[in-house]
Amino acid sequence: MNSESQHFDVRGFLAELHDEIDRHPGVNHVFLARTATAPFTREDYKVAGMQHYPLVGLFTTYMEHLLMRAPNSDCKSWIAKVLVDEYGEGSDGLDHSQLFRQFLTAAGVAPGEEDDVPLDHRVVGFIAEHMRIVTTEPFLVGLGALGPGHEWAIPKMFAMLIAGLERAGFSEQERMYFDLHVEQDCDHGAWLEEALADHVTNVEEAAQVRRGMLLCLQARKRFWDGVQTEVVKWRQPVRKWTLKERARLVLGNAPIPTHVRNRDRRAIVYREQVRALAGLD
Repeated sequence: MNSESQHFDVRGFLAELHDEIDRHPGVNHVFLARTATAPFTREDYKVAGMQHYPLVGLFTTYMEHLLMRAPNSDCKSWIAKVLVDEYGEGSDGLDHSQLFRQFLTAAGVAPGEEDDVPLDHRVVGFIAEHMRIVTTEPFLVGLGALGPGHEWAIPKMFAMLIAGLERAGFSEQERMYFDLHVEQDCDHGAWLEEALADHVTNVEEAAQVRRGMLLCLQARKRFWDGVQTEVVKWRQPVRKWTLKERARLVLGNAPIPTHVRNRDRRAIVYREQVRALAGLD
C-alpha cells in the first residue's frame, strides 16, 4: 500500500458525495418539488408514470453488467447482495415491473396502453446513457453511477413523489413500488457505500466514482425535464400545425416554433424499443 492510499480519507470523500447529491438539481428537480406541494391528479401521474415505466426493471440489467465487470470477489458479493433484493425480495414475490404496473393500473392506464405512448427523448437518453456507463466506462465509474447516483438519490426523490401520491389518493398498496424503494434503497445504498469504502483507495479512484455519480444525476435531471414536459403537454395541449401553416412560416422566413422543429428531427420511440436497446425482450 502506498502513502497516498494510507492517507486517503475515503469516509470524508463519501460524506462529500452525500452532500453533493443532496444539492444536485436532478435530485431536487422542480417537477418533484411540485408533486410534493401542488395538487397533482391521478391523470397527471398517469402521464408521468408511462414515461417512467421504461426505466423500471432496468436497474437489475445495469447491475448484471457491472457484476460481470467487477474486479474481484468482494465487489461481486456486494453487487450480488443488492441484486437479490432487486429481484423481488420484500415485495410479496412481485418484481418491480409488476409493482409499477400495479401503480399504473391505479392511475388509469389500460392494459397495453403503456406500450403505445411515445417516449420523451430524454427518457430514452437516460437508458442509453446508463447502458453506455455500465458497458464501456471503468468499473468504478459504473459503481458511482449505480451506488451514489441511484441508490443514494432515489429515496430523496421518491419521498417527494410519495407525498404527492398520498395527496392524490393513492393507497399504500397502489404506491407500494415507491414506498418499497425508499426502504430498500436505503439498505442498498449502505451496502454499496461499504463496497466503495473498501475499494476506493486514492484520489484517482475517487474521481472515477464521482464522475459516475454525476453522469447518472445529470441524466436523471434530463429525465425529470422530459417527464415534466410530457405532463405540461397533457395539461396544455399544443395544437398541430397544418402543412399550409408550416409552408407560410417557411416562405415568410419566420422561425418554425421549437416544438415543431423538435418533433420533425426526432424519431418516435416506444417502450418496447428501449427495452430492446437494453437487450431485453
